[in-house]
Amino acid sequence: MERSRLLNILLVLLIFLAALVLAQMLWQLLSGFADIILLFILGWILSFVLDPIITDLALHPIPRVFLDLVQPLLGEARTKHWADLHLSRTASAIIVYLGVLVAIIIVVLLFVPPTAVQLTQIASQLPDYTARVPIVGIWIQDQLARFGIRLDIADAARNALASLQGVASTLVQNALGIFTGILTFLANLFFVVILSFYFSLDGTRVRRVLLDLVPESFQRETNYLSQSVNRTFGGFIRGQLVQALLQGVGTAIALQVLGLNYVLAASLFAALFMLIPLVGPFLALIPPLLVGLFQAPELTLWLFIALFLNQFIIINVLMPRVLSQALGLHPLLVFAAILIGIKVGGFWGAFFGIPVAGVIWAMIVFVFEGWQRGRAARSPGAGAWMGPERRLVERRRAEDSKQ
Repeated sequence: MERSRLLNILLVLLIFLAALVLAQMLWQLLSGFADIILLFILGWILSFVLDPIITDLALHPIPRVFLDLVQPLLGEARTKHWADLHLSRTASAIIVYLGVLVAIIIVVLLFVPPTAVQLTQIASQLPDYTARVPIVGIWIQDQLARFGIRLDIADAARNALASLQGVASTLVQNALGIFTGILTFLANLFFVVILSFYFSLDGTRVRRVLLDLVPESFQRETNYLSQSVNRTFGGFIRGQLVQALLQGVGTAIALQVLGLNYVLAASLFAALFMLIPLVGPFLALIPPLLVGLFQAPELTLWLFIALFLNQFIIINVLMPRVLSQALGLHPLLVFAAILIGIKVGGFWGAFFGIPVAGVIWAMIVFVFEGWQRGRAARSPGAGAWMGPERRLVERRRAEDSKQ
C-alpha cells in the first residue's frame, strides 16, 4: 500500500515535469500569439497576488482592530454580531477589484503626466548632459584615484550617453507613437484586470472541477501540488512587488531629501529594475545615481549611501523573511534556479525559475515526508510523522520563541 502511494507521488512528479516540457513546446508553437498569451498570464499572476486579500475580506469584512475600538460604543453582543459577518467571494472580489481600478486611475492621473514630462525633459537635455560627460568622468576618476583606483571611464561614459542621445532623439521624433503606446498599455492594463477578476471568481471552482477529474488515488498528491503552486507563486510575486515598491519609495525619498530633480522618473525605473531577479538591485541603482552625477556630483556619495542602506534593509532584513516563508528554499537553490531559468527561458525563465523551483522542492519534500510516514508506520519507534504544514507551523513557533 505504501509502495503504491510512493509510486503515485513519483508519477505525479513525472507528469508535472512532462507538463513543463509540453508547456515550453506549446509556447514555441504559439509564439505568434505571445502578446495575447502574456495578457492572460499577467491576469493570472494578478489574481494570485490579490487572492489572499479577497479571502481575508470575505472572512473578515470589518477589521478586528476597528471592532475593538468601537466595542465600548456598540456593546459586546453587537460587536460579536458584526465580527461574525461574512461576505460572499463574489462580493469580496468585486470590492477588491473596484479598489484596484480606483488605485490605477489615481496613479495614472497623479503620476503618469509628471513622469512623462520628466522623461521628455531628460530626453531634450541629453545633449547638454553629453557635453558634461568629460567633466563628470574626470571628477569620478579623481574621486576614485583618492582611494588608489585608476580607471579611465570618461570615454566609455561618453560613448554610452551618445547612444542614449540617439535613442532620445528617436523618442522625441516619435512622440505620437509613444502617446499611442501609452494608450495601448493602459488598455492592456484594463484588460489584465478584467481577466484577473474572472480568474479570481472562477479559479476555485475550476480547480475543484479539475480535481474531481483526477482519480481518487491521485487526489491527495494533486491537491498538495495545487496548494504548493498557489503558495509559492503567490508568495513570490507578492514579495517581488513589495520589494519593487519599497525600492521606488526609498529612491524617491533619497532624491527628494537631497533636492535633486526627476524624482518620479528615476524612482519608476528603479522600481521596475528591482523586479528583475539577480541583477535587479544593481540596475535599480543606476537611474538615481545618473541623476545625481549630472545634477550635483558632490552629493552622489551621500545618494549612494542612502540607496545602499535602503537596499540592504530590503534585501537582507525584510525580503528573506517574506520569501523564505513563501518558498522554503536555501539561497544556493535560489541562485541555481535563476541560472537554470535564464538558460531555459531567458528573462521570463529567470523571473519564474525561482517559484518553479519552489514548487519542485515542495514536491520533493512531500515525497520524502511520505517515505518518513511509511517508515514510521512500519516502525512505531521511529517517531511520529510530521507533515509539511505541521512542520512549517512548528518551525515558525521555534523561531518566535527564539525572538
